[in-house]
Amino acid sequence: MAHSDYIIVGGGIMGAMMALELAESGSGSVILLEKSFPGAGSTGKSGAILRQHYSHKVTIGMARESLHWYSEFEQRYGTDIAFHRPGMAFICTAADRANLVRNVELQVSMGVETSVLDATQLRDLEPSGQFADDECAAWEPEAGNVHPVRTVYAVIEAARRAGAEIRIGTRVTGFVREGDRVLGVTLDDGSTLQSQMVIVAAGPWAGQLLEEAGVTLPLTALRPEQSFFDPPAHAAESRLIYGDLTNGLYWKPELAGWTRVGLLDMNVDAVVDDPDHYDQGVSQKFIESCRSRLSLRLPHYAQSASWGGMGALYTVTPDSHPLIGPVPGLEGMWIVSGFSGHGFKLSPSVARGVAAQIGTGDPCHFDPAFFAPDRFTRNAPIEVAYGYGILG
Repeated sequence: MAHSDYIIVGGGIMGAMMALELAESGSGSVILLEKSFPGAGSTGKSGAILRQHYSHKVTIGMARESLHWYSEFEQRYGTDIAFHRPGMAFICTAADRANLVRNVELQVSMGVETSVLDATQLRDLEPSGQFADDECAAWEPEAGNVHPVRTVYAVIEAARRAGAEIRIGTRVTGFVREGDRVLGVTLDDGSTLQSQMVIVAAGPWAGQLLEEAGVTLPLTALRPEQSFFDPPAHAAESRLIYGDLTNGLYWKPELAGWTRVGLLDMNVDAVVDDPDHYDQGVSQKFIESCRSRLSLRLPHYAQSASWGGMGALYTVTPDSHPLIGPVPGLEGMWIVSGFSGHGFKLSPSVARGVAAQIGTGDPCHFDPAFFAPDRFTRNAPIEVAYGYGILG
């Protein structure tokens, strides 16, 4: 039986980051197993938005650390991941203003460059937009994004150069166990790999894999739809990233020049029972809903060409925060999943924190108690400041 100190199941951004961090920190030998191709699940269709607007010290600190890491990636590793800083605004009405102001004050106290804009300042920021007098926004000029597919491949290649073994096209079908101790994994060809620690970072497939080990955790795969529009050439749009609480949607500029639009309410997303076979298309009803809502804010989108859209994948938990830590009832296995749309934003910091817990290094802002997988059985969910859990 082949042996590795760490086996990572899943080749999305989270698995790739952990492979890189464990390898670079000298924590031990690492094998990453990906059943199809890097970014095949949530990662490949992510908007890869990088912002620090959160409502907890832990996630603010982790998002800040991660944003800085992404900003230095090209210089450190010599690979372009299309890092870009257009800035991001969170728009709300007077009903959410107190939450927004409190969150901004907390972020400023932690070193985030952010401020509250009133309606007049919002109109200066986005002259082509329509804003009510009672609306305000948290403006974060440091916020940005990366190209998701380019990034996950670049991180995997960096992990490979650091000494991690990367196996693409290798499916994990089960786990090698001795009582409550996980000793490794079984592969689709019938072979086994032994390890002192198995890390399940399989996104939408994580819940199914844990059930193979006899463990049920509150992980649900959802299918959020996203639409794409081509802004008219005559539009004097600022091309920023927005989270619009008033109209319940977010949008961001894409490298291709399109605008990606999605809804903030994950409660309307369909549950995915089989992530290997789900509808990857988008409905005309959804496209028109996005166009209608976006046009309330930026009227020129009423005449914009639609480039269709896609059905993506989220893995969510009841409080919209991930499960990170030892799998309850089992030794030798960690779960790192359920990011509910926050994965790209937090992955460098998550990887650093996990490596510090199971290998070597400094956890920095990562708090294992905050993300503990057993928090729901202890009736200790993370409180969400906004009505939309995706905002954190």
